[in-house]
Amino acid sequence: MLALTAMSSFSDAHETVEIPIIAANLHHLLLPRQNQIWAVLHAADSDRRLVYSLAATFLGRMCLSGEIAELSEEQWSVVRRAMALYRKAVPILKHGVSRRFATLGVSWRHPRGWQALRRVAKDGKSALVVVHAFEGVPASVNVTLPEGNWRIAEEFPRAESRVAGHALVCPVEGEFSGRVILLERE
Repeated sequence: MLALTAMSSFSDAHETVEIPIIAANLHHLLLPRQNQIWAVLHAADSDRRLVYSLAATFLGRMCLSGEIAELSEEQWSVVRRAMALYRKAVPILKHGVSRRFATLGVSWRHPRGWQALRRVAKDGKSALVVVHAFEGVPASVNVTLPEGNWRIAEEFPRAESRVAGHALVCPVEGEFSGRVILLERE
């Protein structure tokens, strides 16, 4: 049935903390370019919550909903930065290969640990890494990179990650935080 549609909404879980877990696990069933991932944004959201929600949209087709008209200028600045990076990531989302890394607890409903999804472009020259931290998360997360010399081209919300050998080292901002890193092979 999914082969018949141009796009499908990934889940009814639009405002829950499980969004990135569900969306990442669907990479085996549904092409990210067909998978609508909804970030439901509210004026009461903290920056961390905005980033967590927006980072999840990098696991498929970015869709925005909620109290968008009521967001402050500072909140819109966060949304605009995410949208600008998303536009750069589209080719990787459209024709890449995904691999999921995670140390999750036993419950998706009350997730513990972290998850990262690495998607490498078809030509192997760029990659996208989407990291989500849940309850009881470590101070940083390491994501294995494919062979080659990689550099960070851009990061959302701020540049803090680094490449160390064949790993991307991502600091974690705290529980229920998100991060998106766009990499290029040198």
